[in-house]
Amino acid sequence: MRTVEFAGWPHRVSALGFGCASLGSRVSRAAGTAAVERALAAGISWFDVAPSYGDGEAEAILGEALGGAKVAILTKVGLQASSRNGFTKAVRSIARPVVAAVPGLRSLIKPMRTGAVARVRLSAETIRTSIARSLERLKVERVAVLALHDPSAEDVQSDEVRRALDDVKRQGLAARIGIAGAFDAFVTANSTNAGIDVAQFAAADGPEQIPPLNARGIFTIAHSVFQGGMTLRDCMAANPAGVVLASSFKPDHLRANVAAASEPI
Repeated sequence: MRTVEFAGWPHRVSALGFGCASLGSRVSRAAGTAAVERALAAGISWFDVAPSYGDGEAEAILGEALGGAKVAILTKVGLQASSRNGFTKAVRSIARPVVAAVPGLRSLIKPMRTGAVARVRLSAETIRTSIARSLERLKVERVAVLALHDPSAEDVQSDEVRRALDDVKRQGLAARIGIAGAFDAFVTANSTNAGIDVAQFAAADGPEQIPPLNARGIFTIAHSVFQGGMTLRDCMAANPAGVVLASSFKPDHLRANVAAASEPI
C-alpha cells in the first residue's frame, strides 16, 4: 500500500485511513475488532476515532483491537457521547443484526440516535481531561493528532484553547494538532495559531483546497469521499501527500479500498 510522510511521527503512514465512526454502534465490538485486524494485516496504519464515536465505545474497542500495533491515531475533542440508558443500548444491540440483514430497517432505527452526541465546552480543563481519557482508552502514550471536533469560531479563536492545545503538543501527548470539521474552521484556526497544521474535511469541500495547504506544510485528510461525488481513486489523486478515510469494515470494501490505495498516483 502507498504510504506518505507525516512530519513529527516516527514512521510513514498509509495513504488509506480507517474511519471508526461506527465502531461500537452500527458495527458491533466483535465485527469491529475483526475489521480492525483485517485492516492492520492489509497495511493500514492510520486510524481515525473520537470520544463520541460508537456511542462512546469506539476508542476502547480500537485500543483493544490494535493490541499495541505501531500505528498513527487521530482522535478528537469537542464532542462526546451523551449518557444513554441501558434499555436503549440493549434495544440497539438486539436490533443491530436485524438491520444488518435487512438494511431497509435502518431508517426505523435512526431516530434512536437523536441526541446521541453532545457538544463539550472547550476549556483547558476539558481538553486535558479528554486527551487523558482518550489515551487511556486507546492504550497508547500519545496520538499522531489531537483535533478539535467540529469547532465553533469562538473555539478556534480562544486563547485558552490555543494554550491548552500547545500544552498537549509540548507534553508529547499528540505529535500535531488539527481541526476536524469545516474547511473554513481550519482556515480561521490556522490563521490564529500556526501550530494547528492538520486539516481534516469532507471531500465535498473540494480538491482545489489541498495543494495550497500542502505547499505550506499542512497535512490534509479527506473524508466522506463518496458523498462528495468522487471515487476513492479521484480523492487519492487529489490528495497525494495526505490520507483519505474510507469505510473498510466489510472485507469486500477493504479489498477495493486497499487496491485503490496501492495504485501509483
